[in-house]
Amino acid sequence: MILLPEDSPLPLYQQLYLQLRQEIQSGNIAAGERLPSKRKLSEQLSVSINTVEGAYTQLEAEGFVSASPRRGFYVLETGMLPIPEKSRPVSVQESPADASAFLVDFSPSGMARQQFPFGIWRRLLKNCFNEYDDQLLLRTPQQGDPGLREQVAEYLYRVRGVQCTPDQIIIGAGSDNLLFILSYILPEEYELAVENPLYNRAPQLFSRMGHPISTVPVIPGGLDLPALPDRDRVLVYTTPSHQYPLGYAMPIGQRTALLRWSAELPERYIIEDDYDSEFRYSSRPIPSLQSIDSGGRVIYLGTFSRSVAPALRISYMVLPRPLLDLFHARYQGYSSTVSGFEQAVLREFMASGHFETHVNRMRIYYRARRQCLVDALAPMGPVSEILGEPAGHHLTLRIRNGMTESDLVASAAGQGVRVYPISPYFLRDVPAGYQSTVLLGFGGLQDDAIRQGAALLYEAWT
Repeated sequence: MILLPEDSPLPLYQQLYLQLRQEIQSGNIAAGERLPSKRKLSEQLSVSINTVEGAYTQLEAEGFVSASPRRGFYVLETGMLPIPEKSRPVSVQESPADASAFLVDFSPSGMARQQFPFGIWRRLLKNCFNEYDDQLLLRTPQQGDPGLREQVAEYLYRVRGVQCTPDQIIIGAGSDNLLFILSYILPEEYELAVENPLYNRAPQLFSRMGHPISTVPVIPGGLDLPALPDRDRVLVYTTPSHQYPLGYAMPIGQRTALLRWSAELPERYIIEDDYDSEFRYSSRPIPSLQSIDSGGRVIYLGTFSRSVAPALRISYMVLPRPLLDLFHARYQGYSSTVSGFEQAVLREFMASGHFETHVNRMRIYYRARRQCLVDALAPMGPVSEILGEPAGHHLTLRIRNGMTESDLVASAAGQGVRVYPISPYFLRDVPAGYQSTVLLGFGGLQDDAIRQGAALLYEAWT
């Protein structure tokens, strides 16, 4: 029997269609059986003939029934699977490590959401949706929007000293995507030598593409250069402007020595990840390694994830000419991994001067948040030491109170504060000097939360 629900928000024809489909799928209306005439069913349900006709037409379109002239609608053999029983959705239990479980979360990846230029971005987004733009709906070029690459090239030269042309730039959906492309185009014999500790996605990506991996210890003066592989076809992955996660800056002597090492053999390259380079608080940004490279051995990586927003997922890679030729030879046929719309908005954000204005404003903002955290941690001075340079979005904090890293994390959590261990960034064992070290991010916190978190850490660790 067909009955329409009294409180359904759906149109009547759709309610009737769903009821009839349910009856056919369940077998209550068998294959070969004739449906009631449109007039008879409309009278039975007190609905219009048009309502019944709309339901029958939908059933016919989906192959549930067949119309026979002057005879009516007959149910077809559908061969459909049994209808699964409905079950209540299972609620997902929050993980104990979920941010909501903590009073204060010192996440190194936090950002100041309230500082994002929503109004400007909204206006540029609207302006970029221009139906008179002949290129708007076409496929984005493989290396990215040409106008965006021009803006990136100009910005990098002006601010970081990077010397490149737009055709050397590849736009990708985050640094991981660009590292994957690099690992894909290079022959498997290329070894990746990585800083230790480091951003650990790089060795994971290269290892999965068959490249051997080695580690080079990080010391306060930069990389331990004697530990570099003594062979050709090696890439060294480094973050010289602000080493992640230790925070050191590589001095000029180490930089020139690393470039000399790369020039000793014809297929040695350096991957310079310039992540967080815009945010230095005690001096002007350090010139990039690529800017002093006269031999074309530096692969330069940068991202807008920190300077604009993590959700943007737009990064860029500058390839030396030999590797650019390899990219064209081995990566043909693949499309750009970033939406052309988003690239167009970012292009206009840069071309209008809003990007540099935003970065300068955020540098002042984050400097103040960092200083607030440093001041709030001052009472722990006798048992704590801040490592690295005043830069980036986090502090690397070494604690000398006899606690291990796991003790520090657990006791902080007991006070409702989340801090981040450094051990996941090391490949193999953590050196003795870093076994009681944690990361404290400040980018996503207000001053009150920073002070509250530091006071609770004092209770936990002293």
